Amino acid sequence: MTKIAELKDKGVVVAWSPLGEYADVVALGSKEKGGIGFDDYGGELELYDWNITQNNDSVPPEPTLLGSVKTATRFGSLAWGKCGGGDISSSILAGGMLDGTVNLWKPASLLGGNSSEDALLASAQQRHKGGVSALKFNPHADSSTLLATGGSGGQVWMMDISGSNLEVYSPNGDDANGCNLGGEVTQVAWNSQVSHILASSSANGTVSVWDLRQKKPWCELRVESNCPVSDMAWNPTQGLHMITASEGGGGLKLWDLRSSTSMPLTTLEGGHAGGVLSMDWCPHDDTLLVSCGNDNRTLLWDLYSLQPIAEIPNEDSNSGAAANQNQQPSDFYGGGLGSSQQKRYDVSWSPIRRGVVSTCSFDRKVQAHSVIGLATKCGRPPKWMSPSSGVSCGFGGTVISINNSNSSQRYVTIDNIVEQPELVEVSEKFESEFGSSTDCITYCHAMATRATEPYESQVWGFMQIMFETNAREELLSYLGFDPEK
Repeated sequence: MTKIAELKDKGVVVAWSPLGEYADVVALGSKEKGGIGFDDYGGELELYDWNITQNNDSVPPEPTLLGSVKTATRFGSLAWGKCGGGDISSSILAGGMLDGTVNLWKPASLLGGNSSEDALLASAQQRHKGGVSALKFNPHADSSTLLATGGSGGQVWMMDISGSNLEVYSPNGDDANGCNLGGEVTQVAWNSQVSHILASSSANGTVSVWDLRQKKPWCELRVESNCPVSDMAWNPTQGLHMITASEGGGGLKLWDLRSSTSMPLTTLEGGHAGGVLSMDWCPHDDTLLVSCGNDNRTLLWDLYSLQPIAEIPNEDSNSGAAANQNQQPSDFYGGGLGSSQQKRYDVSWSPIRRGVVSTCSFDRKVQAHSVIGLATKCGRPPKWMSPSSGVSCGFGGTVISINNSNSSQRYVTIDNIVEQPELVEVSEKFESEFGSSTDCITYCHAMATRATEPYESQVWGFMQIMFETNAREELLSYLGFDPEK
């Protein structure tokens, strides 16, 4: 069992909180509603606390509703950004609506129970020709107020929310007409290492990588011909590695843009039988990937072996068996859920909670899963279990320490710890003088001559005798005996 929390009757898009203080909080934007009239087009934005830290082995925690606000239309996409700060007051929720509007909300106001007017920060309209199908905040601190949006009409727009007025511009420099990719934009993703590089995937089977400084495409990947690219993601630690997912059966493809922009580096095989609907690269371990597909499977991949290592079940095995036994023929015409309805359309890693994944399914369930145990099936522990630092002590006061907290730069430090400096000084002096002497006899004679006290002189004289070739005779003479007798 991997499920640690669940919300039912929620057909939504999900955005995790990027703030450590609110690590268990997710934002849900309604993308469809069940059991409503034909004249209801509205949606709702909700903030829930998973209460993951309160979980126990027997009973999953009950999520807590922290705040909500009604919207005039439903959501096509949702994103949560820090926007220049590390607290809740500076963070912003961006919602891409089905009418082409991009709304910005203040999560702090939603948590405080304020009205929808107080929570709504700004709204950008009449840019997208159709719904806003994808949007992402720039993850880099110096550009965190940049928001990229993609629409069902094939356009990609940039939005700078740092000022009082929203500045909207196109990545190709044509701010009046924008850029048209020739198909619905299915995903946008900022490069993990370079803040001015943006990628957008399209339903026409291509991925465009934009250089925002040059205001033109850096390259275009032709992933599949006449087959939508359902999702794509950059490597969290390598800025030139990308994975693309195809909805029509092309599977997952790994690209190394240093070597080629026309052919993928490899294809991940042995996983989904059909197309892939969603996938996400683990931000805490770049060897792990999670994906869900048309074959009703949610898989955890090991990118070292390029093979799936585990499957996240759609439901608990006990509850699934009981449901199958109690299912009636009439259930297929209203009461029951077929396997296709349990299919998941979205998976996402938590940016704070390591090893925690959220899933959304067509049967209107939002679940949180812990895959820490599944991640070890690759034969090694996940990277987040590796120690960030370590220390070892050697002889002579030597201490070796390691620092792995920075993934790009790792340090090994060697220090000498001296607790008694005067003892070290005497020891070094002894080694230097003893090593420069011709033999032990000469050294002991010199020390006996240098001694300031009679007893110390006698001790060194005695040691000198012990190194003599005829030590027995010399010792007897030193003690006052006649060696001949």
